[in-house]
Amino acid sequence: MRKLLLRLIDNISQEKPCWRGPVLKRGLAFFVVIPVLAFSPSSRVEATTLPTSCPSLVTLVGYVERFSRPTEPFPVALAIGRALIRASRQSGLPLYLLVAVAQEESSFNPGAVNRGSQDYGLFQIHYPFWQKFFRRREGQDYRGVRRKDLMEVDVNARMAADILSYDLRLSGGDVVEMLGRYSGRTGAAHETYVRHILRYSLEFKHFEGSGAETCPGS
Repeated sequence: MRKLLLRLIDNISQEKPCWRGPVLKRGLAFFVVIPVLAFSPSSRVEATTLPTSCPSLVTLVGYVERFSRPTEPFPVALAIGRALIRASRQSGLPLYLLVAVAQEESSFNPGAVNRGSQDYGLFQIHYPFWQKFFRRREGQDYRGVRRKDLMEVDVNARMAADILSYDLRLSGGDVVEMLGRYSGRTGAAHETYVRHILRYSLEFKHFEGSGAETCPGS
């Protein structure tokens, strides 16, 4: 995993010279810390109401408004920001990872639908497979989830965080393999997907600003 990430970071530095320096070097650390957070019981906290004044929420809403395609209005961006932070807090996954996956999968479009592959919503969840998976899980409230429910930002983000956590455990903490499981991509397509996730993670952290106060889960 480390060799692949170093190669991806090197590729990004060649494509975008502005990524050279401390921000670029932190890229590997971002991915390495994910297994630590995901496997630590103390990293998961109960969901709470997130005030609109929360610095990470304000920053995230601005990020979604800027990079969503099509551009989402403030109320939708606010709903996406709250859902992502809540999913991060509940799952223990870093906020930047969820932001990056949502950006890559749908460009922050909660109404995105790929009817050919039957992928739905913000994280483009593959409904046929995951419907069967969640029906088998005990103690979860996904048994009655329908396709239209995946168009709800909160439901989609919560399910995606659970899927990513599950894939991470199956991958033994290997984030690169986890992303392959989630996306279903292999070979060059998988490498491109991982490179995009790393780039978006870095872009969000750069946008957020290293000196800014953050909410739990970021």
